[in-house]
Amino acid sequence: MCALTLPRSLSSMPVHGNTPSQLYFDFRTGRETGIAGAVFTDRDRAACSALNRQRAKGIAEAARQTPSRESLSPHVWAALVAARAREWAVPLVALKGLGLSRDADGIIASEFLQPLKTGAEAAPFADLESRVVYKLFPLVATGGLGKTFDIDKDDDKGGFTMSVRDAVLSETVEKLMVLHDAGAHPTEIVGIEENGDYLIAKQPLALPHIDLAGDRDAAVGMMRAVPCRARFKRPVWIVWECNHAWVLSDLHTGNVMRDACGSPCIIDALLAPLPPAFISADRQLAEAVEDARALREGRAPLKRKAFDEGCDEEL
Repeated sequence: MCALTLPRSLSSMPVHGNTPSQLYFDFRTGRETGIAGAVFTDRDRAACSALNRQRAKGIAEAARQTPSRESLSPHVWAALVAARAREWAVPLVALKGLGLSRDADGIIASEFLQPLKTGAEAAPFADLESRVVYKLFPLVATGGLGKTFDIDKDDDKGGFTMSVRDAVLSETVEKLMVLHDAGAHPTEIVGIEENGDYLIAKQPLALPHIDLAGDRDAAVGMMRAVPCRARFKRPVWIVWECNHAWVLSDLHTGNVMRDACGSPCIIDALLAPLPPAFISADRQLAEAVEDARALREGRAPLKRKAFDEGCDEEL
């Protein structure tokens, strides 16, 4: 196990409440945190999970009590979410605390954080002193925040189709929680930017992968995810978490990395819940869900014949 060294921007401090272990204090955000650098422990992950649940509940209540985005402009809706979030004790984070600012065109400039390659969902900034990454998920003009996909049955060709779309706030928060709890790279829901324009998350700083295919297999293994043979027209894995089956996809070169100890990890992915009706209608999908659940519950997956659709005489 790698040694844990606290950077100067973090200090250890006890947190009273429902968290399972001691947290740290992040002077960048002014909030408690479970991520104290590039190296983390199982206790840190558990503490981060507890923080995520507390903050996700407040964000969900803030969004629920805010009028529909369809009747408001995105910026007005964001401001109302921020106001409601304050009532529900959701951390409101000032960009200036992270050394970030926006120009008239909304372009973010960084004073001391290192900008990383912007992805389809978030703009990441590395704190090289603290060895962490802050991710800003922007509220886009259409009101979406982050990405997800819808799953449908392909009645003409068989199998399933996946349509990527903008996610809503609650879906992105749920995704971050599920990935973290399932064993992906630790991800903390920090809070909402003080004007409501961004959801802010935090991760330990990760390193590039060495072998994409091999590292990806090892990383999904850490999540107890299983490859799915059902026809999805793209590689997908099934994860059992929160007593539900999820479809995991988009494990491209930017989403597969290694943590500070050299272990492969998934830093992000597309994730969507799998409807039970689809599971019961497709044998290969049902088997993948069965195996993923067994792994999550500490059981060995069932051993099946390679050609179980044929009789013994035909093999």
